[in-house]
Parts: sequence; C-alpha cells; structure tokens
Amino acid sequence: MPLAVFDLDGTLVDQMSAARSWADEFVSQWNLPNGATDLVAAALRERASKEMSFDRIVEECSLPASGAEVWAAYRARMPQLVQCTHEDKKSLAELRAAGWNIGIATNGMVDNQEGKIRSTGLADLVDGWVISGEAGVRKPDARIFTILAERIGCPLEGWMIGDSLEHDVGGGVNAGLHTAWIAPLNATVPSDIERFDTRCSSAAEAVTAILAA
Repeated sequence: MPLAVFDLDGTLVDQMSAARSWADEFVSQWNLPNGATDLVAAALRERASKEMSFDRIVEECSLPASGAEVWAAYRARMPQLVQCTHEDKKSLAELRAAGWNIGIATNGMVDNQEGKIRSTGLADLVDGWVISGEAGVRKPDARIFTILAERIGCPLEGWMIGDSLEHDVGGGVNAGLHTAWIAPLNATVPSDIERFDTRCSSAAEAVTAILAA
C-alpha cells in the first residue's frame, strides 16, 4: 500500500484565514484601535521566529502582557479556528478507499498542531502523523518522513503533498517521494527549487491527480 503524506498548515487547514480570525478576536479582546488588526496579522505572517513576532505585537500595541503569554493564548485558540474543507476531507476518504496509507507530516509545536488535527476531524481520516516538535527533526529533513512511515507501518513510497517548496516539495524529494505543490497556478517558481511532479490548487485536486497517475 503506497503512502500519501500531507502537510498541515496551508495544505489541509487554512492557517492564514484562522490567523486573521485570531487577529480580529485579539484586537477586540484588548480594545485596540482601528488598523491594529492589520498590524497583528502582518506580524503573524513574518518569517521571524514566533517569539519575535509576538514580542513585536506586545511592544507595538503597548500591552500589559508578555510575548510568551500572548503566544500561548494563540496556540490554545488556533485549533478551534482552523478549518479543513469538505472537499479535502472527502478526497482523503477516497484516497484511503483506494488502498492508500495517509499520513500528516508537519513542522510546529505538538499542542498546536495536534490540536488542529483533532479539532478538524483529520485524526479520523489519516493513519498517523508526526510533528517536528516531538520528533526532534523538521521538514525538509527526510528523517521526518521515515518516522511517519515507521509509525504507520508501511514503506516510504508514494507522494508528499504540501504548499511549501522548501519544506514540503524539498523534503519529499529528499525522501524519494513524488511531490505535489499546493499553490495558485500563477505562483512563481524560484529557479533553484527542485521540480515538483504536479501543481494543484488544493489537497483535493492533488488527490485527483495522484489517483489518475
């Protein structure tokens, strides 16, 4: 039975929309002025470490709290805000019915990422998952995929599906997997990135392509 490995944020769940919803709630909770939502949302999108992002939010909003406290509140709330579409859930069921093993490989902290997997119902649709925070290794390191295959009890053969060219496509290539990149069709591909096997707009579309292949 082949293995289909899915990324979580930006692939199976809409992390960006959930982050925007959290920013709206946060601004309302703290009675911040108009425009603060954009500031908070921009900080969450930064590639800086989460510690730096939340320290910036606290500093620029002059809040009587620490960045660590706000970050903890964010992690606790995000699992209730993220969503997985009906189409993507249906596609996972179809893939499993076709005889595939299904796993999730995600970078992040255990409380946050596992909370998302369980709250969205994805835990019932996959055969296992691995989170970098407990595995001690992050994508694009091929070892995270090896750990997942061992947990599920299947060979490391199949596909990696994700929205990050560096972590998901690059990690899949490192692990010897076929790769599906989740991205808009007009997204620019850097010249130094390993080629992916297919580009799709959603996990459901990727499953359709995989089954057709």
